[in-house]
Amino acid sequence: MMSNNKLSLEIITPQGDVFKKNHVEEIVFHRKEKRYEPGSEIAILPLHGPSLIKIAIAPVRYRINEQTHYLALAGGFAEVKGEHVLVITPRFELIDPDQPNPHDRAQKITHAWYEESKHGHLAMIGYSS
Repeated sequence: MMSNNKLSLEIITPQGDVFKKNHVEEIVFHRKEKRYEPGSEIAILPLHGPSLIKIAIAPVRYRINEQTHYLALAGGFAEVKGEHVLVITPRFELIDPDQPNPHDRAQKITHAWYEESKHGHLAMIGYSS
């Protein structure tokens, strides 16, 4: 566990792909939970309470050293436990922060994945589109 009031972010897929980042200041996911407005966002900050969050197929943004980074996330689940955020997802893609409009790039990728999911090509046990 980190002690500097920063988060650690870990993303894994069933195929064994792994992404890890430490010293994360904030992570913002789009929810996919019926009790919340579809697509509403949840921000995870240091000292956030323990949570299990169903995540939509959508861009995710996270902040390190006050710089925002984006990635495309194919839905899944996030567990917040202490200062560690673990995401289980069928797939993800990192977006180069130096390219123009990284949010738009993540949005385009996740839109294509969402369309695939409607045809059953992107699935994870316990997670329906």
